[in-house]
Amino acid sequence: MAVTSGSSKKIAFLAVLIVLIALFIGGYLVMDRTTGNKIITSGDQAPEFRLQKMDNGFVSLADLRGKVVMVHFWATWCPPCVDEIPTLDRLHNSLLGKDFEMLAVSVDEGGAGAVAPFIQRNRLNVPVLFDPGRDVAGQYGTYKFPETYIVDRRGVVRYKAIGPRDWTDPSNIQILRNIIEAR
Repeated sequence: MAVTSGSSKKIAFLAVLIVLIALFIGGYLVMDRTTGNKIITSGDQAPEFRLQKMDNGFVSLADLRGKVVMVHFWATWCPPCVDEIPTLDRLHNSLLGKDFEMLAVSVDEGGAGAVAPFIQRNRLNVPVLFDPGRDVAGQYGTYKFPETYIVDRRGVVRYKAIGPRDWTDPSNIQILRNIIEAR
């Protein structure tokens, strides 16, 4: 049976329609449905930001280009975050001076006023930044806390973790060391 040109056009139309639907669904799955922001994952360029530090200075991701940066979103009202933060502090203290920076980005609505007593009470050294409006968290598509991104020297996300981790666990330290040692 011969295929008519009308049948060929219908098949081509259906093929194009299926591809377009697949692209739409794929795009929908990588978007945060509440904000429309792309959900950042491994291999994506890390969104730039500039946030206030505990001492009222500011830090931008661009300022840290050339170093491996851990961007960790957390909050004092989040029990898994509170349990995890001491391991982040120990990791931070153990990797100081190794081309590595850690930024613990608090999404507490009260900013420094809500977080400073927690940091002091727990004697933490981890650098804390404030994102009380969750603008930066939104740029990353972060809505589950804690959430961690490890950004390489060129600003590309090389690792993403959703949920708490023991950052002193040898397997997690090895992930970081592999990214730090990559040139």
